[in-house]
Amino acid sequence: MNMASSSFTPPSTLSFLNCVYMSSWFKKLFMLLKKRKPKKKESPALTRDLVFEILSRATLKDIGRCRLVSKAWNLLTYDTSFKQEHSKKTKTISGFFIRGYARKPVSKFVSIHALDCDSKLSLDFLPGPVQIEASTKQGILLCVKSSKTRILGVPEYFVCKPSTKQWQQIPNPKTRYETKRCAMVVLRSNPLCYKIVRFSEPKFSGIRDNSCYSLWCEIFDSATWAWKKLEDRVRFPEYEFLRLEPAVSVCGSFYWLMTNNQVFAFHEDTASWTILDIPKSLCKRNYFIYMKLVEYQGNLGMVCKDVDFIQLWVMETKTIKWSERKTVSTGVVEWSTCPTAFYSTDIAVMKGCYSVIFCNFKRCSSNVFNMQSHPIEIHPIEVFPFQSDFEPVSLKNTDLEPVRLKNNVQKEYLSIVLCWIFLFSSIFLLIFLGEGYFYKSIDVVV
Repeated sequence: MNMASSSFTPPSTLSFLNCVYMSSWFKKLFMLLKKRKPKKKESPALTRDLVFEILSRATLKDIGRCRLVSKAWNLLTYDTSFKQEHSKKTKTISGFFIRGYARKPVSKFVSIHALDCDSKLSLDFLPGPVQIEASTKQGILLCVKSSKTRILGVPEYFVCKPSTKQWQQIPNPKTRYETKRCAMVVLRSNPLCYKIVRFSEPKFSGIRDNSCYSLWCEIFDSATWAWKKLEDRVRFPEYEFLRLEPAVSVCGSFYWLMTNNQVFAFHEDTASWTILDIPKSLCKRNYFIYMKLVEYQGNLGMVCKDVDFIQLWVMETKTIKWSERKTVSTGVVEWSTCPTAFYSTDIAVMKGCYSVIFCNFKRCSSNVFNMQSHPIEIHPIEVFPFQSDFEPVSLKNTDLEPVRLKNNVQKEYLSIVLCWIFLFSSIFLLIFLGEGYFYKSIDVVV
């Protein structure tokens, strides 16, 4: 058999050459399709000035939602220029309620904006002198009637919106317990839904155990219009207490500074509590003459003051890690003043002996408000942040009104029945004692 004169290629070599050829062909096809693939149209990025202009016209509720969009938007809403522009373009009021003492408890509103100061916001519309117990970011306050005007020493609690002069009395908690701390948070704006947390202890000193400090916790829910007492008491470390300061509300949790410089956190959603440590670098330093918890850009902050400088530490809520943000000199203000809150990123609110100071660390300037109420001066004790619009709200859940009326009628009937039972029992007892005395007198005569 004659063989062909052409060269012969082994099968293995042919398969290899085919693979190389096919791979190069697929590569060319992939490059060709990639060139023909239509590009996605990128949406134009919003500039900072455009975002500034849009958010400066938004409502307080919408600003709270926009802060969750990005970190840049969140920082923008706390900028000093933004807060000033937002107050001008919208019908909102922003400032602080100062709870002070001048022979009697008084409350005064101060603001860095001239228009807000001219609004003459006060609590005179409430029935009788009151003192503020807690505040919210939606302009809702929790107040209690002054101790000197209470009937039989029983406190009366009111929820109010000072910008619209609306108020509503809420049911009393366990009045045989003495209130130690209160906090309030708004869960929903429309319809309004809020909760109040109250820590208390028995009034009788014989029940207390100072070596193991504990408090009872009650929560008031506007949806049910009732107080609920937690089964477990809040127990603190040995010989440690909560400081006499208002709570700092951040992301649905309340924070208080303890006497050992630890942070007590109460979580409203789970009705639980934890104890957090402050930064280790602050634990080692004992030269700070003043430490205070504040809210800074939506996070929990710790402001520390010495004679010459002020330090600000911020805790990330998700990671629970502290980081130092800024250190500024106290040359702008007097050494006796103490920082208590932050109006914006650069403006801190500081209280003096008889004044409140808005200190701008960026511009090295300050605005002083003298707490004078002729003919006496007011000594500021506590500062409550306040921001509100002028829209009326319903402070009471109207859906519960029929149920509440039914319960009140049942209680009224029960009280009437008990009164009649007591009356007949008293009459029967008097008759029984009278008959016994009558027979006894007859025996004596006989």
